[in-house]
Amino acid sequence: MDNKYAARKMFDEGVAAYIKKDFKTSVDLFSRAIKYDSTLALFYVSRGATRLKLARTRNAIKDFNQAINLEPTYARAYHLRGLAYEKCGETARAFQDFDRSLEIDPEYGAAYHSRKSMLSKPKQSDSSHEEFEMVNHLMAMRLTDFDKKVPSDLAI
Repeated sequence: MDNKYAARKMFDEGVAAYIKKDFKTSVDLFSRAIKYDSTLALFYVSRGATRLKLARTRNAIKDFNQAINLEPTYARAYHLRGLAYEKCGETARAFQDFDRSLEIDPEYGAAYHSRKSMLSKPKQSDSSHEEFEMVNHLMAMRLTDFDKKVPSDLAI
């Protein structure tokens, strides 16, 4: 089996597990996708988002860092890393990431929401918004980024 195809298959299964709220399986599948293809920032962001759900915040930050190293203009990676920093109580870093996300994509509403949420409720998290953001990220990435980054013969 071609590595790119296998990576895509593992990623798709990881997204399905995430949607079913089987986060441990989802992390495993995203990790397997990374073993097949470690060049796509999408895989690291997706695994990081899932690790956030499992309260593996430091590991999530490592994934977001790797995604940013691979794709420095990935607004969602900065935003999600900002959410992770917020969970760790590192508000200055969280604000920096939200701001960087907005510099890259001024219309990325989730980053505005996160900044506002931190200002109005610094110690409380908006879990319903976070859940929406994670699912939105995974579905949006599955539908758009693969079509841009994966050869057409592998795209759905």
